[in-house]
Amino acid sequence: MKFLHILTGTVILIVFAVSGQYMAFGLELPNQEFDAQRMMYRASHMYLLFVGALNVAVGCYWHQFDHRASKVLQRVASFCLVLAQPVLVYAFWVEPEAIDSERLLTLLGCVLVLVGIVLSLLVLVGIVLSLIGASVSRIYGGKNA
Repeated sequence: MKFLHILTGTVILIVFAVSGQYMAFGLELPNQEFDAQRMMYRASHMYLLFVGALNVAVGCYWHQFDHRASKVLQRVASFCLVLAQPVLVYAFWVEPEAIDSERLLTLLGCVLVLVGIVLSLLVLVGIVLSLIGASVSRIYGGKNA
């Protein structure tokens, strides 16, 4: 999973750079006439930076946990974070053209990121609580205080 996060995050960062060039030189919007559309492109562009950098960071700090429940939650979290990337790339190309104020694809991508982060935090909290419990057990010799 470490390699997958770093690879896909790097690809999305490259897509971010290419989409920036597209917005600067290839996107032809009449001056000041379609500010809403221009802002939608810019916002979608920043989401690409956000999700690409997030996945690279997750990949850099990836640590596989041994506990079965932690592994499952960690895999689901990773799946959500990786899946958010193509959703947000697709949203970049589709939603600003339609000038859709609901932006359901962007919402889906952001929800996937949120779920991935929350699940990752739950794994870390579970690990920390189990470490604290083990320390308390050692201190009190297995007796509840």
